[in-house]
Amino acid sequence: MTDPTELLERFWGVADARVSRLGGGMNSETWLVDHQGATYVAKSVSPAALADLVSGCEVAAALADAGFVTGRPVPTRDGRIACTEPPLALLERVSGRELDGETAEEQRWMARTLAGIHAASGPASGPSTAAFATDWISPQLPGVEAHPWLTTAIGAVRAETAQLKVTWSQLHTDPAPEAFIHDDSTGVTGLIDWTGARKGPVLYDVASAVMYLGGPDRATAFLDTYQSHGPLAAQEMQYLDAFRRFREAVQGAYFARRLAVNDLTGGIDQAENHKGLSDARRRIVALGPGAG
Repeated sequence: MTDPTELLERFWGVADARVSRLGGGMNSETWLVDHQGATYVAKSVSPAALADLVSGCEVAAALADAGFVTGRPVPTRDGRIACTEPPLALLERVSGRELDGETAEEQRWMARTLAGIHAASGPASGPSTAAFATDWISPQLPGVEAHPWLTTAIGAVRAETAQLKVTWSQLHTDPAPEAFIHDDSTGVTGLIDWTGARKGPVLYDVASAVMYLGGPDRATAFLDTYQSHGPLAAQEMQYLDAFRRFREAVQGAYFARRLAVNDLTGGIDQAENHKGLSDARRRIVALGPGAG
């Protein structure tokens, strides 16, 4: 999609808006929408990601109703949470600045926000981790078999985590520092970009945040704060490295697919896809073998 202006008018009644491209993440394109004194973000994804967009909007809306700042979706004129053909959502813009997680203070803001969402979303002992993210981590996914090390890694992390009994709750699934928006005037930290959100092991979100922060040694403030505010029992944190390996295998499968189908969404070229896959492999090797 090159310009959502016509769709915004047709489905949301947003006419004569000022629309400017923001770019996108790895899986989307976004635009800033200024309309009658209010500011929104329009988000477009591929048809294959429609279900993730809709479910993410539903989660963001529910969490916003519970008092969290999420970038609440604006319903279409006919009451839908997003446009489906083509996939497009209109989201409230969250005021503030993106975090980078480089300071202990920012890590504490991230941890309190993520822990609060997990704690407020009905945390409970979940089913086998074998039931989680089967569409993200499998030897049968496109491109995976071209990388034997990745096939081996997927088998190992599945074996290591399948029988673990851990806490499940509502996950963001990709809590990178830039998804946390902090408003210095209010002290409130929001969490945006909910496409792909789902129920799952809380440790998956924790491992994801640790990955983006550069590993446990660089994420001590995040981990200490999360353990103080989150729903996990202390003994559950012993499985963090297992879920770090799991998260890296997901990362590897993601970039293997992008390479196989020449996916350049988000302005990422094939060299960057190769780097993403290589980085995942390097981090899996550095983590060492797991219990499986």
